[in-house]
Amino acid sequence: MSTEFQLEQKRVNDVMETITEEIRKLENETSRRKDEVIHIRKHFWDEVKVSTDSFDDYLETIIGLRQEAQALSVSQSSHRHASKRLITLRKMQEIPYFGRIDFIEDGIMESEQIYIGISALMDQSGEDFLIYDWRAPISSVYYDYQPGRAKYTTPGGEIEGNLEKKWQYLIRNGELESMFDTSLTIGDEILQKVLGKATADNYMHNIVATIQQEQNRIIRHDSGRLLIVHGAAGSGKTSAALQRIAYLLYKYRDNLDADQIILFSPNSMFKSYVSNVLPELGEESMQQVTFQEYLDHRLSKAFQVENPYEQLEYVMTEKDSPGYIARLAGIKFKASLRFYDTIQSYI
Repeated sequence: MSTEFQLEQKRVNDVMETITEEIRKLENETSRRKDEVIHIRKHFWDEVKVSTDSFDDYLETIIGLRQEAQALSVSQSSHRHASKRLITLRKMQEIPYFGRIDFIEDGIMESEQIYIGISALMDQSGEDFLIYDWRAPISSVYYDYQPGRAKYTTPGGEIEGNLEKKWQYLIRNGELESMFDTSLTIGDEILQKVLGKATADNYMHNIVATIQQEQNRIIRHDSGRLLIVHGAAGSGKTSAALQRIAYLLYKYRDNLDADQIILFSPNSMFKSYVSNVLPELGEESMQQVTFQEYLDHRLSKAFQVENPYEQLEYVMTEKDSPGYIARLAGIKFKASLRFYDTIQSYI
């Protein structure tokens, strides 16, 4: 075993220790926060003096209610954030990171080693990054460039420099299985191992180690409100869309939550297939609905909504029914561009 491999394994060991220690702290914190939330809920009204005898009493009651509600909200939010981070760290125990770039910024004498994983991790002093989140601005260099001149965009402007090396790692449960110094985005051997593991069940996996340059542009695109992606079957459109959701949740984490995002799925099987992608990254899953479910939700109080199976059964079995020809013509018309234009005009 080479000295370099041994040094990298030692680094993996150190990172795993940090992850384990942070998990231990967060387990204690989540337990404490949970008890806190339960206590506030149980004794909510004990802490509030309810009186409406005078305006001042009424005002004091309102202020007391707001204070208790705020305390409950803070505790619930802290518990939610700690639980979410705990999920991510447990994922990182399996694969702490998958890549590294050696980048030297213009005007800086020494190159910096940037290790990339599904989430950021600081050292125990809280001063240095052991792992950078794959969605961080500097991580885009890993996906977009081969060794040579490179740049990435930050809120403060573009940073330029030289990408000196690009490494790929295969780590499983704290053991470094293989590592490559490569000028490609993903080495064939790592790709085969990662994809082989990912196709072992009936779920889609969020393999951020295998993102290609074109997919990365889709994921990080934010120069317009609408983004339309064309591609052949199997070209990675769904992966890029879900990874884009994870990127947006990271970039706009102060004002965007997963429950504000809706994914329209073609069917229930697809919903199940992609359901664990965001949780693999420690993100909460967004809302998923089929278009039929959305129609039922929006229209069922005012209209009877026919599903495709009922319509198909009618078309196949009711040829002798009165009005069959007219209804068939109606179905055909409603699937036409002319009907779409009519709806648009009405809107």
